[in-house]
Amino acid sequence: MPASPFSQSVAERLQVRRLVVFGPFLALGLVLVVLWALVLWFALLYPKSLVEDLQDDLHSIALNAAQDTEQLLRETEGSLRTLDLLLLTRRTERQDLDATVSLLADSLRDNSRGITDVMLASADGRLWRIPSVTGEPYVDLGPKSFLSELGRPGGPSVVLGTPIRLRPGAHFVLPIATRLSAPTGAFTATVGFIDLDTLLRIYRTRSMRSGMAVLLERDDGVAMARWPEVPGLVGTNMRQVPGGEVLPPSPPASGQFMVSRSPADGRDRIVSYRVLQDYPLRLFVSFERDRILAGYLQQRRAVLGFSLVVTAIAVGLMAWFTRLQQRTRLREAEREATADASPMGLFRCDLQGRTVYANETYLRLMEVDRKDLAWGWLDRLPASERELTREQWAALVAVGEPVDRVRQLARRDGSELLVRLRMRPMRLGGRIVAHAGTIADITPELAARRERERNQAVMSAMAQSVNVMMLAVDTDERVLFCNKAFERRFDIPEKSWQGRHAADVFDDLYPAVHPLIQRAFAGETSVVEMRDDDGISRPMPLDGDDRGETRYVELTYAPLVTDDGTIIGAYGVARDVTDVKQEQMRLLRASNTDPLTELLNRAGFASQVNAALGRATDRDELVALLYLDLDRFKPVNDEYGHPVGDALLKAVSGRLRHALRPQDLVARVGGDEFAVFLTHVAKPVDAQVVADKLVHALTMPFRIGALELHIGTSVGFCVQWARKADIDDLVTQADEQLYRAKRAGRGRSSGSLCAER
Repeated sequence: MPASPFSQSVAERLQVRRLVVFGPFLALGLVLVVLWALVLWFALLYPKSLVEDLQDDLHSIALNAAQDTEQLLRETEGSLRTLDLLLLTRRTERQDLDATVSLLADSLRDNSRGITDVMLASADGRLWRIPSVTGEPYVDLGPKSFLSELGRPGGPSVVLGTPIRLRPGAHFVLPIATRLSAPTGAFTATVGFIDLDTLLRIYRTRSMRSGMAVLLERDDGVAMARWPEVPGLVGTNMRQVPGGEVLPPSPPASGQFMVSRSPADGRDRIVSYRVLQDYPLRLFVSFERDRILAGYLQQRRAVLGFSLVVTAIAVGLMAWFTRLQQRTRLREAEREATADASPMGLFRCDLQGRTVYANETYLRLMEVDRKDLAWGWLDRLPASERELTREQWAALVAVGEPVDRVRQLARRDGSELLVRLRMRPMRLGGRIVAHAGTIADITPELAARRERERNQAVMSAMAQSVNVMMLAVDTDERVLFCNKAFERRFDIPEKSWQGRHAADVFDDLYPAVHPLIQRAFAGETSVVEMRDDDGISRPMPLDGDDRGETRYVELTYAPLVTDDGTIIGAYGVARDVTDVKQEQMRLLRASNTDPLTELLNRAGFASQVNAALGRATDRDELVALLYLDLDRFKPVNDEYGHPVGDALLKAVSGRLRHALRPQDLVARVGGDEFAVFLTHVAKPVDAQVVADKLVHALTMPFRIGALELHIGTSVGFCVQWARKADIDDLVTQADEQLYRAKRAGRGRSSGSLCAER
């Protein structure tokens, strides 16, 4: 005989009650089983995996560090090969003074990764810096230096020297030398110096764990670099230290081993090494053996203690769960009573959509009698819609999804009623048994909504008609509004921006606009200016302008505030200010440029010198200021007229630009007076070289039309450390030296040099 619906319901309730009572106990028991299984794994198997994982990590770190080291050495060797190739084409008597070679050397020092200097070397260990103004060696390593390997028959073409200091107190540098393809005079090799700190930074990024160390060793056992640094270790032959010989003469390309009492720091270590392919070097990565399990032992004690505490607490939780269930049922009863007392309309319907319960507020609001409670609310709809609405309501209830809707109804007196309906399914044992909800009268909001819609229509029409871009977002940065100008500018289909995040609308521009939006949320108004070709905004024309020229946009972002002062979002306005910006830049260029020679004028020169002086101070460099006055220029003006004189001044400015480096500043500061500012000055005497070069350049004849004109120049200069320099003092000293040169017979240079560091 089949069970009755009543007996089935009782059985289901009993099953749910058993699950509620015994469920917490089963869950806690399962947690304890899993916990102690993890404890056993942690105590027995985890230590072995620690050592294996560490060995894999050391092998990977050694491989990556060796590749980074080899790449740095290859880049340095490639720079020296480039210098060697240039020297083959510059067959001069003094290659260390050749301007083109000096320019390449400066470029390698400034742009090559890790290279601090490049020099020319002789077979007896003497090194000359490029350019070598005095002709004296910059440093003498002696005839038995590593350079002697290059002269040995059948010797290598590239050798690595032991790290050295080129000057007392300077950083250690790692020398690498290549044999010249065609030795000239005393020069037989090029030498590059790699900053050891650059190499250590590579190792430091690879060895972030405490107790890990990286050692770079030459094949003959000499320690080239180590991180962490050990005082006195660099340059030491590890084979001469007890325990230092850890590899056979021809070891495999990579491997692992353990060493007791490392010769570097006396500690037991697990080591992985890698032999560099193209250089006589090998790299060791090691980890202190005692550190591997030291932390683990503490963790094991903590895990065991924690597990015991958890086990002790679990028993107490069993009783606590029982009391918690009782309190939960009590709170549910309280919520039901509170819902019955609510001033909002409350109702409950069955699974067919019939209303089976409603409070007095619901009956009064919907004008329904209790005898018509099931479907009485349909009377508030037009007769033609009632049957269709009833079917739709029944289907909605059958789905069991939450409902949140606003509906307009009609009262018996013919007035409009706007209600908000919220409904949620009621579940018992995971099964939906009914639906409960609330209904509220929001009719007063209807008039306010219509007024807002009218105001929004007016404001939208005004915003769409202006020739600026407008945007508004809420506090979640969701787009509330943007006008047609904004849609055209960012190629957004009409109305497709609704609800999208600002980041999706702005795309690449978002990182620049986001801080402005955030400041607007904080109550601040921001006004910034952006360029369309500087990577901040997209290179698209504004307002139909497709001339391809640089465009400038002024952005204004301000908070979107309600009548009571609450910030509900932000709005932005973008305005094209290209014409204003271009006029400002034209006036600025005109005020800083000499119109005849297109060189800097006195004001522009002073402004850029001050900026360059600040950068040189940060780099602790030497700077030099040169003043030039043309000789025999006035007779040219008197004899041939000012047009020829102007053409001559243009030719002089072009020759000055050609004779100087791109980063040097040159200006016309008077009728036939010019000024030059030099940075990156290697030695004080280098300014004398530049001055003499300019004197020579301007002594050469100028051809103006059919005329061949001979003039000259006198140069006064001063050299000073940037940190001690003042622009006015430099000008005064250079001017004094200029007049000294003129009194000495013109066509020459005179200068004052600061003391060496």
